[in-house]
Amino acid sequence: MQKQFIGILAVLAVSGCGATAKEAPLPLQAAMLTNPSSQTHAELQQAIASLLDASNVLIADNAFTQYSQEVIERAQHKDANGLLIMGRSTEIPDAVQLLKQGDNCLLRHVQTGKTVTLSQVRCQVENE
Repeated sequence: MQKQFIGILAVLAVSGCGATAKEAPLPLQAAMLTNPSSQTHAELQQAIASLLDASNVLIADNAFTQYSQEVIERAQHKDANGLLIMGRSTEIPDAVQLLKQGDNCLLRHVQTGKTVTLSQVRCQVENE
């Protein structure tokens, strides 16, 4: 009887470890864009605007092609003469990072941790 009980415990322990291993999420890895195009550029801009709760965002054509992280600054308000309204801006810029998790590419707002999955963007792990 005791041998059967030990056998049952061993089976449960092994199956429990196997179930836990299957449920572990894949790691998030810093990534760079591999398929820059007008469609991926538009998707990135839209995703960044969504993460920052902004109406629109402008990014460079080569964003995320050399580095996994980009810094986004809010547009400064200027008067008709090109001078800053209310002096200089003291707002801290936002950072966004392109990440790869398995086959998916994600974009994360570094300060808040909010993340969106990208459908058109293809990426590869940085330093690969």
